[in-house]
Amino acid sequence: MPEYPIVVRELGGKMRLGVEGADDLAASVREVVTEGYERIDVEAREDGEAVGRVVAAADKQSIRTVEWDG
Repeated sequence: MPEYPIVVRELGGKMRLGVEGADDLAASVREVVTEGYERIDVEAREDGEAVGRVVAAADKQSIRTVEWDG
């Protein structure tokens, strides 16, 4: 199953969450990012730091699970 890292990036002087490489994923990752802001203090993280991963179904049509790092 395809996996996509959830990564903190500095954009415009602010730390933001994103799911990298998810352009080919048909499922929306908006809810994943929203949940991430509730779980992760992004301002305390480094640019490029992985904080979790999205595991998609083999056909990339849906999200099977979201795994958050410690």
